[in-house]
Amino acid sequence: MKTSTNLLSISHPAILGIFPVILCIAVTMTHASSYKAPDFRAENIAPPTYLSTGMGDASKKQQIQWPEYYIDPTLNHGLNLVLPQAVRKGLEFNGGYDRREGLPTLNVDYFLPIKGWSDKSLFLSPRLSLTAGKESFSLGAGFRHLITSDVLVGFHAFHDWVRPRRHKGEFLKEAGVGLELSALPGYYSDISVRLNAYFPVNQRRTIDRDFTFVLEEELPRGGDATLGILLPPVFGLLDFRIDARAHSYRAENTDVTGYSVGLSMNSRDGMFSANVRQARDRSGGDDFRADGGVTLAFDWTELFKGANPFSAPYTASETRYNRKIHDSLYQRVVRKHDLPADRIERPIALAAIVSGDTVSFKGSFPDLPNSRVTVQISRSPWQDCSEMITDAKGSYSGRLSLPPGKCRIRLLHKPTGQVSEVRTIVVTGSDPAQ
Repeated sequence: MKTSTNLLSISHPAILGIFPVILCIAVTMTHASSYKAPDFRAENIAPPTYLSTGMGDASKKQQIQWPEYYIDPTLNHGLNLVLPQAVRKGLEFNGGYDRREGLPTLNVDYFLPIKGWSDKSLFLSPRLSLTAGKESFSLGAGFRHLITSDVLVGFHAFHDWVRPRRHKGEFLKEAGVGLELSALPGYYSDISVRLNAYFPVNQRRTIDRDFTFVLEEELPRGGDATLGILLPPVFGLLDFRIDARAHSYRAENTDVTGYSVGLSMNSRDGMFSANVRQARDRSGGDDFRADGGVTLAFDWTELFKGANPFSAPYTASETRYNRKIHDSLYQRVVRKHDLPADRIERPIALAAIVSGDTVSFKGSFPDLPNSRVTVQISRSPWQDCSEMITDAKGSYSGRLSLPPGKCRIRLLHKPTGQVSEVRTIVVTGSDPAQ
C-alpha cells in the first residue's frame, strides 16, 4: 500500500558561466498536517507573571506568535463558510496587520465572469490592495473567444489608481490594454502569448510649504510580454518547456528593463524535474539559477516484502496530458500591478548665480508650460530685459550680461500676471579669473 508522496527538491543558484550543478538527493516521508502560523523568536522577552521561574528564564529564546498572523487564515476560513463556491472560486483574499505602521493591510483580487458561451466569455477583474505604504485600486474588463477548438484569443483593458497610504491627495492613474493567445493545447505542442501595454493618464504635483520646489509624479509608460512553449516530443517520457518574459517601463527618471528565459524538463511519470533560468535586469544585474527535483512514492507493502519501497508517483505514458483549452476562457488575467512612480523635483524659486558680469538664473512656473515669460531688471523702475519660453514642464533657465552694480531680477508672465520670486544681485564686473 502506497502512502504519502515524498518530494525532494534541489536548488542551486549559480553565477552565469558556472555550469556544474551538484544535485544532492535526500528522501523524507511527509504527512498531512493542519495549518500552523509562522513563528518568530525573540530574545530577552520578560515572561508573564503567571509563568514559573524556570519557564521564564530570560537567557532562553521564547516562541512568540503575534496575533496578526492569524488574521489571514481566519478571514479566509470565514469566507469559505459564508460565500457560495461559485463566488469563492474567483476570489483571492489576503488580510493582515502591519505592526510598524499600525495599519491593516488587505489584498482583494476577484475574477468575475459576466457572461459565458460555449466558445466565448466576458469578464470583469476588480482589485483592491492596501499595503503599509500604498493603496491602489484597479478595474479591468475583457473578452475571450475560441476561434477553433485549438486556438483562443483574448483582449482586456484596465484602469488603475495609486497613491501613498494615508495620503488624501490625487491618485496617480494609468490605463492599459492586453492581448492573449493560446494554441495547440498539450497533445502536440502548447503555445501561450501575453502582451500588456501601460499608459500614464495624469501627473500629480505637490508644492512644498516654502514654495521652493514642486514634486512631480507619474506612472511610467511601458509594456511586458510573456511567451510559453511546450516543445514537441523529443524523448518519449520527457517533456521540455520554454518560458520567456521581457519588460520595459520608462519615464524621465525611471528605466526598469529586463528579461528572463527558462528551460524546464519533467518526466511523465512525475519522478524527475529540472529547471534552468537566466535573467537580467538593469537594477538587479544578471542572475542564473538551476533547480532539480526528485519525487518518489513510498509503498509499505513492498517494504514488508523486503523489496524496494520507492517508485515513481505515476505510470509513464506515451501520450501527453490533453489540456482543455476551454478552461482558458475563465483564467485570471496576468499583468503588472505595481509599477514604480517616477518622481522629479523642480525648483520654483528663482535662483541666480553671478560670475563676473554674467548672471545665470533658473526656476519654473509649474502651471505655465511652453509659455513666453519676460525677464525684468530693476535699479529703480522695472524694465524688460529679454524674453524666453518655458519648457513642457514650465521650467526656464538663461544668462544675462549686466553692468557692474546692485540690481533686482524677476520673471513675469504678462498675460496672467504671475511673477517669480525677486532676487537681489551684485554684479562685480568682468571675471577676475580671466
